[in-house]
Amino acid sequence: MGNLCEVFKSSFEQTYEPFIAVLERFPGIKAVLHYSGSLLDWLAANEPSFINRLSALAAAGQVEILGGGYYEPILPSIPDQDKVGQINFLSERLEELFRVRPQGLWLAERVWEPHLALPIAEAGLEFTAVDDTHFQDAGIDELDHYYRTEEAGAALDIFPINEELRYLVPFKPAHETIDFLSDRRAENKPRLFVLADDGEKFGGWPGTHEAVYEKGWLEQFFSLLEEQRDWLKMVTFSEYRVLFPPRGPVYLPTGSYREMKEWSGGFWRNFYHRYPESNRMHKKMLAVRRRLHELPASEGSFAEAQKRLWAGQCNCAYWHGVFGGLYLNFLRAAVWENLLHAERIADEALEKGPFLMISEEDRSYSGEQAIVLNSDRFSLLFSPAQGGSLWEFSWRPAAVNFLDTLTRRPEAYHQEYLNQAAAPPPESEGEVDSIHNRKVLKEEGILEHLVYDPYPRGALIEHFLEKTVTLKDFSKGKQVELGDDFLLKPAEVHIERLSGPEHDGAEGVKLSFHRAGIHRDGIALLLEKVITLFAGEDRLQVDYALTNRSRKEAALSFAVEFNLAFLGGYDEGRYYRVPGRELREAHLASAGSEKEVDEFTLVDRWRNLALSFAFDRPALLWRMPVETISLSEGGLERTYQQSLLLPRWDLTIGPGERQAIGLSLQLARVSADDGAETAAAPPDQAKGCAAKV
Repeated sequence: MGNLCEVFKSSFEQTYEPFIAVLERFPGIKAVLHYSGSLLDWLAANEPSFINRLSALAAAGQVEILGGGYYEPILPSIPDQDKVGQINFLSERLEELFRVRPQGLWLAERVWEPHLALPIAEAGLEFTAVDDTHFQDAGIDELDHYYRTEEAGAALDIFPINEELRYLVPFKPAHETIDFLSDRRAENKPRLFVLADDGEKFGGWPGTHEAVYEKGWLEQFFSLLEEQRDWLKMVTFSEYRVLFPPRGPVYLPTGSYREMKEWSGGFWRNFYHRYPESNRMHKKMLAVRRRLHELPASEGSFAEAQKRLWAGQCNCAYWHGVFGGLYLNFLRAAVWENLLHAERIADEALEKGPFLMISEEDRSYSGEQAIVLNSDRFSLLFSPAQGGSLWEFSWRPAAVNFLDTLTRRPEAYHQEYLNQAAAPPPESEGEVDSIHNRKVLKEEGILEHLVYDPYPRGALIEHFLEKTVTLKDFSKGKQVELGDDFLLKPAEVHIERLSGPEHDGAEGVKLSFHRAGIHRDGIALLLEKVITLFAGEDRLQVDYALTNRSRKEAALSFAVEFNLAFLGGYDEGRYYRVPGRELREAHLASAGSEKEVDEFTLVDRWRNLALSFAFDRPALLWRMPVETISLSEGGLERTYQQSLLLPRWDLTIGPGERQAIGLSLQLARVSADDGAETAAAPPDQAKGCAAKV
């Protein structure tokens, strides 16, 4: 979900269509194909003749179509009711498109947990495939057959995927795969070897289109397979199950393919611990689901909201390995967009008119209470344990979370690239490297941009800084903090309900956070932060107060950090605007310092919105991009994640004195006279992320 249309078009032209074109020329070759529901939606809308070709192959028995979760969720990460619902949704879609109902399931990223047998069986599917490492972890060495497991009496057959074949095909000469199989022939029994892997490795991964199609690897491979037909038979999963019964029972431990276990630390759900950003998306999904299920299933809007919820369960943005995944901001944005649409649909059905709801809950399942504030305009998540900082800032009219941000953190491959830069390996010739082995830099000098954040990047984060700290220091996380008792430290909170005639009697809320501490200069301070919000309004008011509890004067440099995710840092449709000033660079990935700023705006013409800040006393305003260095199938790349904004005030506070600073945040749709030309329509948010073969 959220992938770009040009990516789908390129993948179709480079991978999906040419693979089927070759397969059609070899009617003796059988294949099992899985397409996510998202990708099927794109194909049906953009390449309907391709659907017809697949349907003909399925009718001829040359192809078996596998089912799965419609939006390719990691099944253990979603509730069982959604597992069954998504599987049935895709099965119905496959029956509609291909006139065949699947018998088996492609398990997204082969993430297996033992309880999955029950919901998969309840959805009417009979088998799946996981990696041979799952079986080896259970002490099962005979991997030339399939096995049966059960959960609560529900049976499921499981095929082992051969890892050696995954690395042979299509990266080694075609005859090496034939040699591999020939060496394992047995005269006294049939042996089964399963190759199941990403379809994109046949043309979509770097260098593979040239090798697989232009140089004829796939043609040669299929020809060699047909030449061995006297001893080598190709079958689909369902055909093999008719020929031979399973062995069993077996009970496999949790796991995935070897590389995924390395990336996750052995257990896929560890990604929620490793990346708090992923955890926030996942727990938002669960919260939206709870809200949705307050609606009766018969409610007219329930089906659309549920579909949006399921789309928000698409796995790609929740984890990171060799693909961009979590680091791709447009994938995360699509998850948030779908979840926020589902939430809005449910709220509009349950609430009549403007509303305001507030609760305290352990949203992150960390043992720390968060404050969740939902109105008809906003979804907000505050953390008292981190000083009342803000970690979700969603504006419902645009279905955008401005705190869909990312903290820059070390990845294991960073050191591998640094080591390679210090001692480059000799270049290999001839064979195409698997993406698991490639060490490519997509930008010269990219390693110079490696920066790690000393704390997580959110909003309403308070700093006491040295007056000599520079913008460059802060952008690299090298600033000296003079308020050790304040940066993301726990705050006491008080919640007050409001209602006033100046707001047409609308319900409101005032959140008050306060914490006391010692400035490094020996000044005892009380920091108060008050957030005020009313139902029906697109405005947040934030009021700070600093009280000097010491007997000497305090000279302080106080700053408030905001990280705001606007997707595109360099395009002309997203920019800063400061009234009365001409910025040398206005795009959202620009860096700069502006003195005496009392208001400014971030404009997003693509999504037709503007976020404006106003201060009751002028500030020194710093702006800078936050860009990550992450691995993708194409190599190491730099990605704009968010814009960091830091309004700063130099204050002198006398003994016992209290000084206040007020700021407001206002959301609005972009007007025609905002000083910028209307941008062209953005690329369609394409539907889907992968096909498997």
